[in-house]
Amino acid sequence: MIYGNVNAKETEHAYDPLIVRAIDYCRHTKAEDIHESKFMPEGEDFKVLYCERVTGPKSEKKAEVHSRMVEIQYCAEGRQSMGYYPDLGCFPVLEDHLSEERDVRFYQNTEDAGEIMLPLYPGQYCVFFPEDVHRPWCTAGTGPEPIKMIVIQIPLSKLSR
Repeated sequence: MIYGNVNAKETEHAYDPLIVRAIDYCRHTKAEDIHESKFMPEGEDFKVLYCERVTGPKSEKKAEVHSRMVEIQYCAEGRQSMGYYPDLGCFPVLEDHLSEERDVRFYQNTEDAGEIMLPLYPGQYCVFFPEDVHRPWCTAGTGPEPIKMIVIQIPLSKLSR
């Protein structure tokens, strides 16, 4: 898992070129242009999901993992807490959709996962790999609030090795 800010210089050199392009895409997208939608930008090897949501209690949000993609969660407006813990392969599964169409597995809430909550404010992002369980859309403050996020999904097979 990578936790960063689009204005940090390390994004120019430390990451796979496709991840750098995806973070650059986030850097240059204005929050006012984000309206619930999904698409593939022309000439890119990643899918973009524009998300307008309302945060809620951690207990009401699902922890998820993907097996064939890297997922970047970028905060464009608002704030949230993002749950994270490593997938050790031993947590109870709530729903399993690791198929060609969906590629997502949801885990049951469990106290022994060692989950940490990361604050996500405008400009900040998390990059999740297949071994990284994440729980988006959790309340960061005292109550629910609207948030605009860009979620970028990159097929693992497209990353250079």
